[in-house]
Amino acid sequence: MALDKTAQHAALSIERALSNHNLSDQDKLDILKILESSLIKAADEITDSHKEATVFCCGHEADLAHKIEEEVNRKKALLISNLKALR
Repeated sequence: MALDKTAQHAALSIERALSNHNLSDQDKLDILKILESSLIKAADEITDSHKEATVFCCGHEADLAHKIEEEVNRKKALLISNLKALR
């Protein structure tokens, strides 16, 4: 399951679980924001790890490593945009 679909599923599950409690809409929104920021942080850490591996494996092919890094950065930006759109 893609990360944005996983985040949507988690957000809906959390929302359902919280609906049984006397939390304000703002409290629920704050919890969903925490989930969003945690997923974004995880995506950042995974991306950084993959970039390091790319440089290590393709260091002698700097042009290839640079192209891979650009593609990873594009996909990461798209993922973060999708996660932020889940609000």
